[in-house]
Amino acid sequence: MDLKLIGKIALVTGSTAGIGFAIAKSLASEGAHVYVNGRTQERVNAAMAAIRSNAAGAKVDGIAADFSGPAGAEAVMRHFLQWMCW
Repeated sequence: MDLKLIGKIALVTGSTAGIGFAIAKSLASEGAHVYVNGRTQERVNAAMAAIRSNAAGAKVDGIAADFSGPAGAEAVMRHFLQWMCW
């Protein structure tokens, strides 16, 4: 299936396991640049490695942030604002 996601960016929160991981993996295999999110850097790194091993050449980055409070959301927004200003 071609969802025409090449060149698109996707942030998938809660994507180190379960449905979020499956969504991130599918988006990456369709060509999107996927940002994986989880509460710890260790889990984010593991999810990124698993996605890369499933989809050769996948563009995957990760952001460890806990969205149970505003600090996690603010950290992710700062990351993307810095990235977009390049």
